[in-house]
Amino acid sequence: MRILAVDFGRKRLGLALSDPTGIVAAPLPAIQRKGDGWWHELIQLIGQQQVSEVVVGLPRNMDGSFGPAAEICRQFAADLEQKTSVKTVLLDERLTSKAASFTLREGGLSERQQRGKLDSVAASLLLQVHLQRRGTSRPSEKPAP
Repeated sequence: MRILAVDFGRKRLGLALSDPTGIVAAPLPAIQRKGDGWWHELIQLIGQQQVSEVVVGLPRNMDGSFGPAAEICRQFAADLEQKTSVKTVLLDERLTSKAASFTLREGGLSERQQRGKLDSVAASLLLQVHLQRRGTSRPSEKPAP
């Protein structure tokens, strides 16, 4: 079972995929949103990776309210579920882009070098939160006999 996370943006979709056990999140190359071809690319990825669930970042304002971008993401999630029959989950994505930018900066990447990577790292952070909430982010440790 694999879970895909999508950071839905105006220009691109940031993507991250769990490992088959649902423990680790890893960023994937972003999909550029040009024309309608990105839908085909996304649906193909879901099929190839045998994705059973898609987590979609839901943008919220800092006060917890929802703006126009949230409605766009809700509609995207509904459309995706209809086109693929794969369950979608909306998850608060506040500050994931800032955290991703910080992570990439700490890794030595300039703002220019971050382009194209930032959205997928944000999706990876979003997915890791989802995996942790599910209680599958770490295998249980058993004491040595």
